[in-house]
Order: sequence, then C-alpha cells, then structure tokens
Amino acid sequence: METTEGKIKKQPKYWAISLAAIMATAFVLVQPAMQAAFAELTVNGLPVGGYDNCAIRIAGSIPSGVTFSTQYIKANEAPDDPISQNTVKNRDIVKTIHAEKEVFDCFLVQGDIPVIVDVTTYLEVYENITAQEVIATNVFATTCLKEEATASVIDCESYTPTAGLVPVGSDCFELEISHPQEMNTVNKGKIAKTVETQKEQFLCDFGGSNTLKKVDIVIFQETYEDLNTQTTDKTQFLAARCIVLVNDDPNNNEDNDAPDAVVEGCTFNEIPN
Repeated sequence: METTEGKIKKQPKYWAISLAAIMATAFVLVQPAMQAAFAELTVNGLPVGGYDNCAIRIAGSIPSGVTFSTQYIKANEAPDDPISQNTVKNRDIVKTIHAEKEVFDCFLVQGDIPVIVDVTTYLEVYENITAQEVIATNVFATTCLKEEATASVIDCESYTPTAGLVPVGSDCFELEISHPQEMNTVNKGKIAKTVETQKEQFLCDFGGSNTLKKVDIVIFQETYEDLNTQTTDKTQFLAARCIVLVNDDPNNNEDNDAPDAVVEGCTFNEIPN
C-alpha cells in the first residue's frame, strides 16, 4: 500500500513536467510581442538608427498668434504634475534635486515604428548650510523608450548635457504649467534652510528653420532663517536654464543629424539679490 508520504515525494516530478509545459506555452504566446518590441535593437540594446520626427506633449492649448509649424506639438496631453523635488542634509552639506518629466511621441528610424520617449531632467544644487552658500551644481538627464502596442520598455539611458550656451532664436512663447512650484526645508540646529523653486517653460522657433526647441527655466530661492529669533539671515537666487531639442525639422531628412527629444545643454547662474 502506498503511503501518503510516498505520494508527496512523487508529486514534484509531475509538477515539474506541468510547469515546463506551461512555461513553453507561455513562451510561444509571448514571443511575438517580444519580437515586436525588441527586433529593432543593436547588440548594445539601443534602437538601430535612433528615433526621429518627434512631437512634444504640452499642457493646455497652443497660444494664438504662433506662426511656426505646430505639427510636432500635441496640446492638452502633458502629465498633470511632472515636477518633483526633495532635499536632504548630511552635516553641513544640503542637497536639493529637482526633476521634471517630458513626454514625446516619436518614430524609430529603422522601421518607422511609433515609440513613446520619456525625457527626465535632474537639477542638483549643493549648499553649505553653515556658510550659507552654493558650493556645487550638477545636471543629468535620462531617456526611456517604450512601445505602446506591446506595453514594453525598449531601452533607457542617462547622459550629461553640455554646460555651454545653446542658441534658441528669438521667437519663443510661454507654455502653461499646472504645478510650477516646489518647496522643501531642512535645518541644522537653529538654522533652517528653505529652498523654493519656480518653473517656467517656453517653446522656440529656431531661426524659422522648422526646428523647435523647448527652454526650461527653474529659479531656486534659498532662504536661511534663525529659528530662535524667527528672522531671515540670508536670501539668495540661482537660475537653471535647460534647452531641449524637440525636433530638427521633420520635413527635411538631410537636416536630421541631431537626435530629437534630447536635452542639449543646461547652465546655472547666480542672480544678484
């Protein structure tokens, strides 16, 4: 007579056979979707030829009077609150990181496959809370490509934009921002440091060449207060300005040397108080 213990020992063998069959079936079913999402990649995991012909999603409508082409601007489609910020302290050093997500609809150069491109810009400000001064700044950006049809992430990468000046032309208009303000406070003993940021953004027609750029401006207001006396010791201002290339003329394939939906450059400048 077979014991209960014997039955329990034999079950894993049959479970293994069943599990193998299930996994094989699942692989067959999922494989077409995997091929659709990843067939156009190089050995490094990057899309062959990159992506191009991008349109940026913005909040609100396009203002009246805009004269340049709006075929790569998608109105009323931006995230409701794409900005985040936090502040941490280690002894005398205070770090604030400000991030914003921007969304583009683009096409892979190879195969003309539509993709969603998420670009996030990170601004970092380091300060000495005792000396009450900015000691360093930093910026980096990340890009993630996704294929909507298969709900798949194709690739993500990070990079450092140039610190030099990038031209934007003189035909810009301001974009609506639903939540432009962020604020954080930390303290060391009786000294409290509050960083409040204000965000503004603009779209610019670069020289009438059907090249569209976006300008992101973030103003950091740093306030140092004495908690014992409830008085302000010092207030200082720092401005960050980042240039995003939205599209470098979708009607001229010979002009598409630069990648679309990329942060071209960022600069920091102290504003006299």
